[in-house]
Amino acid sequence: MLLIGIGLFFFIISPDMVDLIYGRGLYPGLRKLFHLISWIPIPMIYLILAGLTYILIRWVRSKNTLVKKLMDLGFGLAVIFILFYWMWAFNYRRNSFDTRYQVGISPLDSISLNLEFENAKAAIIATRPAQLQTSTPEENESKIRAKIKAVCATYGYYSPGIIRVKALYPKGILLRLKTAGVYMPYTGEAYVDAGLHPLQMVYTQAHEMCHGYGVTDEGACNFLAYLATISLKDSSIVYSGHLSYYRYVAGTYRHYYPERYKILRAALPESIKNDLDAINTTMLQYPDILPKLRDQIYDTYLKAQGIEDGLGSYDKVIDYVRHARKSGMIL
Repeated sequence: MLLIGIGLFFFIISPDMVDLIYGRGLYPGLRKLFHLISWIPIPMIYLILAGLTYILIRWVRSKNTLVKKLMDLGFGLAVIFILFYWMWAFNYRRNSFDTRYQVGISPLDSISLNLEFENAKAAIIATRPAQLQTSTPEENESKIRAKIKAVCATYGYYSPGIIRVKALYPKGILLRLKTAGVYMPYTGEAYVDAGLHPLQMVYTQAHEMCHGYGVTDEGACNFLAYLATISLKDSSIVYSGHLSYYRYVAGTYRHYYPERYKILRAALPESIKNDLDAINTTMLQYPDILPKLRDQIYDTYLKAQGIEDGLGSYDKVIDYVRHARKSGMIL
């Protein structure tokens, strides 16, 4: 029946109905259950992996026939697949973020890219505090949770309870997979790499928390995390939000105008250049493992779930912010 439900939600029931049945009914109910274990300090994924390792060892050592082993393996994989959708992935079948937040601007061209780069640069210069304050991942959670919840609710993503975003060790375990954070449906928690630079940590936690509230589009999570972090009172978090957005815009700008970008980057205040250098130095400590394969797999996965832009969805944050600036939502 659970497998039949997946087919119904994906091929028959409209996004409006999935929004109503799953987005406002089943998923919030599931979040309430996860709230009951939110007090556990260690990442729950450790316990899940320990349990799966035990089951795998028992499976390998089993004296069952090869056919029986393959049947058991197939059953286990089917359970994992079914739980993945019922515990989170049906959010992909809800009304997309683009239907909730319709961008009414022209496509990004050289003029608008230059303007957006200048806006992003002005924001980091204006908000860079004289003294940066760093917080632990646990402290970051408490600072950003209420604002993330409110921003997500503005666009129709309602989920009760506490969404935890815990640091995952060893350092680099996610970064080497070209990923800073991940939301895990099976635990109801999100995880960020413990090796992240503090200026990246809080924004990444905000991004993953948005996934926990049911937002599937990567660019939307970037946008909502940006809106939330820049509207807080903590000046270091505000700067982190603007700096994270600047790095997205700067990456696009550098792609099209590499020589011009070098000149503009060199003209930044020393404190900001030091911040960017520190982030880059931290990232270089954890070189990617098979980055092209990872990108291909994840791009295919996103497109299979209905995210047409695939990995390109991350950079849609630029258009979302441009529209927000044009509409007066942000300055």
